[in-house]
Amino acid sequence: MSDELRPIDAAASAASQKLDWRLMLPVFIIVSLDAASSGAILPILPFYLRNLGASPLVLGLVLGAEALSQFVAAPWLGQLSDRYGRKRVLLASQAGALISLLLLALANSVVFVLLARILLGLTAANFSAAAAYAADNSSLTTRRQAIGILSAGLGLGGMIGPSLSGYLADISLTAPIWAALALSATSMLVTGLWLKGADVGGRFGNDSKANETVGEKVSFRSLLASPVIRVLVAVLLCHYFSYGMFSSQLAVFLADTFTWNEHAFGPKELGYLLTADGAINVLVQLFLLRWLGGTFSERGLIVLVFTILSIGYVTAGLSTDIATLAFAVLCISTGVALARPTFVAALSVHVPQQRQGIVMGATQSLVAVTDIVTPVLAGVILGQSLYGAWIGAVVAIALAGAVIARIRLPAIDPETNAAGG
Repeated sequence: MSDELRPIDAAASAASQKLDWRLMLPVFIIVSLDAASSGAILPILPFYLRNLGASPLVLGLVLGAEALSQFVAAPWLGQLSDRYGRKRVLLASQAGALISLLLLALANSVVFVLLARILLGLTAANFSAAAAYAADNSSLTTRRQAIGILSAGLGLGGMIGPSLSGYLADISLTAPIWAALALSATSMLVTGLWLKGADVGGRFGNDSKANETVGEKVSFRSLLASPVIRVLVAVLLCHYFSYGMFSSQLAVFLADTFTWNEHAFGPKELGYLLTADGAINVLVQLFLLRWLGGTFSERGLIVLVFTILSIGYVTAGLSTDIATLAFAVLCISTGVALARPTFVAALSVHVPQQRQGIVMGATQSLVAVTDIVTPVLAGVILGQSLYGAWIGAVVAIALAGAVIARIRLPAIDPETNAAGG
């Protein structure tokens, strides 16, 4: 492990055994508010576009365009956060989100929805900047715990936003958008007034040697120089490709095939599912992640994640009643909640502390590549009503990730693995 990642003195070593909640609480609240804002849009977006005459393929193209803009912007924003600080980049991205939500609320055609989502993608550095902030203010022994806290914030926001959206959707499909705008404005206020504008490197990486390379250009090629990182990136892409194909068109699939208490599946029901997803995410972060991290090796935990997800995907494809669909959501939400902190923390500990922003941005950009392709590909498949082929592709890609992890990743002792959480 690089010397740049080690605590620089005995005090830092002692501090590395626990997180400073005074630093983590504001970023947890920011992530929760931003997730609630995004979560308020997700249940209504497919139906909002459908009301404007859009097909499943158009929905996929809108989501793909958003991901493409995120792919272009994420590494650049990550590097800016390394150079100028996490707080400034968060504020800039939140301002962009406010403008995009305003444009979405006023949209009267698919073109304006497309423009709004592209703008959101260009400024969507929120989680990568927040994850870099968490890495700045955590050590190797608390890294997975720090990322897990942010993931719990995503889960909490994932409960609040869809629940609010499901309630407001009865008023109009634009009411949740205005609520999302208010949540995003509150997040920006918290960032400006509460978040500490810490130096790059945080508590565990502020030495002169580390700071000498801040601002140095870091490319995808240098990021992938390590064999372990290459395998982790491949595994991460398998996860996000399969989950992207599934989640981007789930609403369309259920609207076409599922009956909820004798009526068609709609935005309110999707809000229920997303609320349950958020609740499961929070519970997994609080009660399950740390225990599993201490029980399984990193490789074993990744294989377990893909196994749980595959069971959930198959069950969702076969669901004919609410109980079966609920079991599918339980499996998928648990797998996703375990996946994010596991992958992000594993990547984080293999790069120098002062480059956390660029590696988080580059990773977000790689994930955006999958988000460009998966909604369109899934939209084409579901546009032909090939539901079995859609689920089969999702499961096959997830199982490929499990095989890659099982064959190519070293088996790390559980006690060592637990140090991350």
